Amino acid sequence: MKKKFSTILTLVALTCVLLVGCSSDKGKDTASSEEGVNWPTDTVTVVVPYGAGGDTDTYARQMALQLQKELNQNFVVVNTTGAAGVVGASSVLDAKPDGNTMLFNHTGAALAQEAANANEFSFLDDFETVATVAEDDTYTLLAKKGSKWDSLDKMIAWAKENPGKLRYSSTYYGATHAVATQMEKTMGIELDKIDVGSSTSERLTSFIQDQCDIIVVNFMNVADYVEKGDFVVLGVCSDERLKGLEEFPTLKEQGYDVVMPKIYEVRFPKGTDQAIVDKLSESIKKVTESEEFKSTLEKYYAKSIYRDGKTSIEEDKLEVQRLKDLFGIK
Repeated sequence: MKKKFSTILTLVALTCVLLVGCSSDKGKDTASSEEGVNWPTDTVTVVVPYGAGGDTDTYARQMALQLQKELNQNFVVVNTTGAAGVVGASSVLDAKPDGNTMLFNHTGAALAQEAANANEFSFLDDFETVATVAEDDTYTLLAKKGSKWDSLDKMIAWAKENPGKLRYSSTYYGATHAVATQMEKTMGIELDKIDVGSSTSERLTSFIQDQCDIIVVNFMNVADYVEKGDFVVLGVCSDERLKGLEEFPTLKEQGYDVVMPKIYEVRFPKGTDQAIVDKLSESIKKVTESEEFKSTLEKYYAKSIYRDGKTSIEEDKLEVQRLKDLFGIK
């Protein structure tokens, strides 16, 4: 009897030890969850689907610099050009969803392509949208000084007298295409839309070499030309005059509803761990709120903004519908 009682006590004691152990392990799991996912543990590649030196590349590098400080890991920008951003986007689409590869692109091209169903993939459905980082409303319509189109009124008058002959640098179903369509509809003109390449450098080179007559481009890319008097600003594609560019009227205030914001977003390959997505989103939020990032973007007449992935997708869908209506796509 004593032996049986002793055995029972031993089993009870063993059960208590096991319960304490399980409780201890559970506590460790909870603590681990609260500390967050262990990411990044390796260099993170930030794919920019455009050439170096332009607006997208500049803002991506500024973000990468701040994330490197925030997360204590290297964020390296890689420029993967081609097909108006599609080549770079495709490389991220096919990348391993481990949090080590991300896409930094702008809505101007991505959502116009989305509206036109121009790609075999969807920017909204086939990626994990992380967050919005910045906005640049400085898309500016320009002509060369001394040309017959060196004022908006002259440009419109000439275009009406010469339908289809005013040469305009455009990338089909990109931001420039959306601007051209708005111009044609609101100004009552027809443009000769010439695709000279999707990169800023290609388009500026064609403009300087007189392969096209007018161009729209982010102001940061032409500030020196405007300051020297080589380029003439015909109007800015924004809702209202911008801080630092108050001297330049918008096309809207001149009577033509031509608006083209470029919003810069971050995406991961589909299937990336939601914990990684959330951690990066929260880190981007901190970056956009930092005075250093804000002041840096202001130098380029842009602004930092934050939208989480869900909000970005919701607002992107509204913009896609606006562009579908603009292009006449059902």
